[in-house]
Amino acid sequence: AGRWYMQPLTYRLEGQPEAEHLLRATVVYLPSLPLAHGRLLCALELVATGEAPGMLLSPAALPRHGWAEADVTPYLVPGNGSAGSLALRHVCVRAGRAGGHNAPVTPSPPFLLLYLNDTQAGLAPLAAEPHRHRRDTGTLAHDLPGYLREQGGEKSDCSLHPFPVSFAQLGWDHWIIAPHRYNPRYCKGACPRLLRYDYHAPNHAVVQSFVHQLVDANVPRPSCVPYRYSPISVLMIERDGGILYKEYENMIAESCTCR
Repeated sequence: AGRWYMQPLTYRLEGQPEAEHLLRATVVYLPSLPLAHGRLLCALELVATGEAPGMLLSPAALPRHGWAEADVTPYLVPGNGSAGSLALRHVCVRAGRAGGHNAPVTPSPPFLLLYLNDTQAGLAPLAAEPHRHRRDTGTLAHDLPGYLREQGGEKSDCSLHPFPVSFAQLGWDHWIIAPHRYNPRYCKGACPRLLRYDYHAPNHAVVQSFVHQLVDANVPRPSCVPYRYSPISVLMIERDGGILYKEYENMIAESCTCR
């Protein structure tokens, strides 16, 4: 077995109960990180308490690359006027080829993402409390009251689908020798009104979704399109009959987004 890493995490939720209502809470983390020799695989474990047993948390979707979200809403609900808390363990293990230089690894720490219905408009500001900034990323979906009230996506969510195809079917087999087939994959599905964190949807997509629903239905909803790609390597015949090894970028869809 590879070397293990364990990081205890404690989050405390201290809000203004009369002004804020927690709609959803997720922990965002990197489930996989490439290393020089293998990968670092990570998971989140809910620490056992007197009221609940310990358990592994499963993300809503497990991307091949990038961040994943694990819903912790049932475990982080504050009481009336009291603060909620959440205790987790961030556990990682090295996986892959043995040997090589085992350089120290510092896994990226997970962070708690809160979806709040902020109703503090009309409330007198607290003189003793400085203004709090929860997000500085300029993500429109996070700042719209009630936008993230829904807990899940629609059944026809935008997602990645396989589609193996041969170069002979494309009419390219006279110049591409190998491979004979590859799987470019494609994105399909209706973009939901709730564009989750893992969609990486731009602010324009949020605005377009609202225009479609509230202003003019002739304006289409955001489209489900590829977001991240990977290359393929091929052997091809040159005009002089020589054989050339070449890599083409952006040939395989790896994830989807709504734009």
